[in-house]
Amino acid sequence: MRKMPLALTLVLLSTAVYAAKPLTDGPLPPADDYTVLAGKVTIGTIDAHTIGVLVDDGGQYRHLFRFWTEASVKTFRATSQSASIEFRGDELVIMAADQEWFYALVTASGDAHAPRQPIGFTGSRYVGYGLNHEIRRIATQPSGKGRHIVALDFCDDFDSCVFNLDTGLGGSGGGGSCDSGGVGSTSCSTSNTHGSCSVTCNAGYACCTAATSSANANCRCK
Repeated sequence: MRKMPLALTLVLLSTAVYAAKPLTDGPLPPADDYTVLAGKVTIGTIDAHTIGVLVDDGGQYRHLFRFWTEASVKTFRATSQSASIEFRGDELVIMAADQEWFYALVTASGDAHAPRQPIGFTGSRYVGYGLNHEIRRIATQPSGKGRHIVALDFCDDFDSCVFNLDTGLGGSGGGGSCDSGGVGSTSCSTSNTHGSCSVTCNAGYACCTAATSSANANCRCK
C-alpha cells in the first residue's frame, strides 16, 4: 500500500479538496492512495466494534471507510456539511470546524503520528486493528458519447451505504477467495471498472475481493 509522509497540518485539512477524475468507463481511482477530501461527512458506529464514515464531496465518487476495534465502542453519530478528512492508509482523521468536532481512527501502526484533537473540539481518538477505504461511482446518466457507467452506487444515506458490505471472505468462515492479500498480509487493495477498495490490518490477514457488476469491492481484515 502506497504511503506518503505526514505533510498536511490541521489548517490545510479544513480547506483541502479532492480532485476526482472524469467519469468514464474504466478503473476507479486507487483506494490506497493518500487522499484528502472535503464535503458532507457522517461518522458513527455500525456495531459495538465497527465505525463507519460516509463522505460525499459533491464529485463523481462516494467514499466509504470502515474501522474495526477490539474494544467495544459506545454508540454515536455525527454529521457535518463541511468537514475535512485525511486518509493515510493506516489512519483517518476527520475534522468539522463548523461544529468543532474531531475524530481520529488509527491502527496501531498509525498511532504515533496521527494529529491530536484540537483544544475546544469534541470527539474521540480510536485505536483499532483495521481500516478500509472503498470508492464507488455515484449514480448518473450515461455520457454523451454513448459510454455507459457501470456498478453505480444507489445508496443514499449513512445506514444503507455502510451496511452494504459482503462480509464473507476466503479462508475459515467461507465466502469468496482473496484477489489480493490473504494470510500474513497487513494490507491489500483492488481496483477495476466496478469498484475500488483498500485495507490496512494489524492482525496479518488483509483480504481484498474485486468488485463485479453485481457486488461491491470488498476489503477488510479477517
